[in-house]
Amino acid sequence: MTEVEVKKTQESLQDRLAQVVELLQRQRVVEDLTHRQEGHHHDRVENLVHRQNLVELQRKLDDLHSADVAYILEALPLEERLTVWQLVKAERDGDILLEVSDSVRETLIADMDDHELLAAAKEMDADELADLAPSCRETSSMS
Repeated sequence: MTEVEVKKTQESLQDRLAQVVELLQRQRVVEDLTHRQEGHHHDRVENLVHRQNLVELQRKLDDLHSADVAYILEALPLEERLTVWQLVKAERDGDILLEVSDSVRETLIADMDDHELLAAAKEMDADELADLAPSCRETSSMS
């Protein structure tokens, strides 16, 4: 890959990260605004807007390559990382877990229940499972 191609790829990743961060910030702003409002429709409006933002974010994540999602997860603070992680489709969990750093992987695995871990494992071959095994052991010993 040439320097120009590498720079374009990095800029593209930065753009995608910025889009995800913008959606998360928009979600927070809307939640703050609806909390300040009074009225009986307050909760419905908040729920509707919250779901719309999450659907938009999920669509964006669905369009990204696993390595790009991993990059975004790496760049986010823990709370936002877990919000984004919950929106990732289960069949992509394994690929993304293989792409993130060990420390981020541990936080993601700690957020998964046994069924989610098994579903992710079913999508992996033996070498990939061997790569993830240490993180799973560390996370289970922390519980």
